[in-house]
Parts: sequence; structure tokens; C-alpha cells
Amino acid sequence: DFLDDGSSIKLTVTINRKSGTAIFDFKGTDPEVYGNLNAPPAVTASAVIYSLRCMVPNVDIPLNQGCLAPIEILIPEGCILSPSATAAVVGGNVLTSQRVTDVILKAFEVSA
Repeated sequence: DFLDDGSSIKLTVTINRKSGTAIFDFKGTDPEVYGNLNAPPAVTASAVIYSLRCMVPNVDIPLNQGCLAPIEILIPEGCILSPSATAAVVGGNVLTSQRVTDVILKAFEVSA
């Protein structure tokens, strides 16, 4: 999927049913941008846990880091989801996180 500036967010999800684990791989996501649509990795992790919790109906899943224990999140350094320390990130906390959520839900063929 794409951000308003045309930057793309790529995602491949690999699920291991036997071990109960999953890999969310954002390889291929566009490099950080000059503007403020970059988002730190914590924003992507939050979008992952939010999306997963939305897809499990009628179960009260605690919102904590332990929920991500069976999940591996791979984000390439220097992309819009893992920008350099000098990159602007303020817009990424809202705009980019919503697009990451959309990409995750689309990968599971569900909608919010």
C-alpha cells in the first residue's frame, strides 16, 4: 500500500502453525523520506499488536509486550518504518501507523 506521498509499505506475513509463531517482514518498504511520514519501529510494533487483537473476537487479550513474544517483526534499517535518528517522525505516528494497520489487515484479507 502507499502513503499520500507515494511511499510504499510492503509486508509479507509467514505463519508457523506448528510453533504458533509469525514473522511480519516489511522488506521492500521504501526508504525514509525527507518529510515527517517516517515512523519509529515502536509504531509498527503497536500497529501489529493492535491489528492482531482486532482479529481475535470475543477474547480479552492483554495489551502488553508479552503478546508479541511469538511474533518477529523485521523492518529494514533506513526505511520509513525504521528511519535514521535524524529523520522527522511526527506524522508517522498517526498517518503512517494507520497505513501500516491497513497493510496488516489487508494481508489477512480482513477490514476494520
